[in-house]
Amino acid sequence: MNFGRTEIFLSIFFATICSFAYAQPEEPKVTRYNGKVSQKIVMTKDSPIFDRSTGKRISYAVYDEMLRKNPGLYRTQPIFDKFGKASSFEIVKKSQLLIQDNGSVMQNSDLMPEVGEPLPPFVMQGLDGKEYNSEKLRGKYVLLGFWVKFEKPLYTLASTKVISDFVEENRKKGIEIVSLGTTLNTEDECLDAIPKRNCGFVPVPESYGFNQRYKISETPYFILLDKKGNIRAMAPHTEFSAISDLVLR
Repeated sequence: MNFGRTEIFLSIFFATICSFAYAQPEEPKVTRYNGKVSQKIVMTKDSPIFDRSTGKRISYAVYDEMLRKNPGLYRTQPIFDKFGKASSFEIVKKSQLLIQDNGSVMQNSDLMPEVGEPLPPFVMQGLDGKEYNSEKLRGKYVLLGFWVKFEKPLYTLASTKVISDFVEENRKKGIEIVSLGTTLNTEDECLDAIPKRNCGFVPVPESYGFNQRYKISETPYFILLDKKGNIRAMAPHTEFSAISDLVLR
């Protein structure tokens, strides 16, 4: 049956924990709060759809029948590819998801990649016009920062200085670190938000899909890859010393 190109708009809400520290003479006070991130994602009747319970691809007709026969039982979730785009979808029982009271879905931290494992591949388009392909970055350290938006209270001079200091200190030792930062911001918004200073990373506009791809539930969050593309360390911004204290060679 030919369904044509009918588009289905999904309003996807993701819960995220935002953390930041106030710079004070004494020990910084860490504040965390639950945030709700909204994305509008288009699914067509030609989009690949998978049943999470079986792992198999299903037709749109089967998908539609599952929803009609079981109202309120399932939820449709996007699957993000190596470009950070929702190129396919899965139908999941709501009981298998961490759904918050506000209807947003909290990422399951148990599904995050782990230290020592290779990070699933990525291809990011930086604000500098360059493409950053994880397969082609082998031989270099890569620092990935996962943000929501480059705005206060999370994005400040103090919050980025620890990143730029880490990258610069290693550069002086002859160690190159490719540093990238994901965000919901558009290219124009990034140009407005990024001040004329070294923020320690190349912004990647409209790349929040990578936060979902890697099951990042806290922001800002950082993953350091070694020269083989394996995860060397990972930490939220409030524990960035777990990364910056490492001796890289």
